[in-house]
Amino acid sequence: MEHPHQEIREIRALHTASTITVYQAYDPAIGNPAVRHGRFPSTWRQNRMTWIKPSFLWMMYRSGWGTSEGQETVLAVEITRAGFDWALRHACLSSYVRSLYP
Repeated sequence: MEHPHQEIREIRALHTASTITVYQAYDPAIGNPAVRHGRFPSTWRQNRMTWIKPSFLWMMYRSGWGTSEGQETVLAVEITRAGFDWALRHACLSSYVRSLYP
């Protein structure tokens, strides 16, 4: 039974008052320089479509435990809560849900 004040949807993630940690899988050509230098290399494109996950294990599963081509490097990325909220506002479902879009 749901608690009367429990949110229907919730995100469970490592967070502070101002940041949230998400996980992304990258090709080693992107991930390795990012780890070495603490920032993404110039070959990384900010406008590319991506999936971020608030759970490390979920990202590991979705990336084939780091064996899927182009997803061999899984990074923990700390972003601002404002940035995460922006991403949620601009996100879309990855599959069609008839009940949401009649």
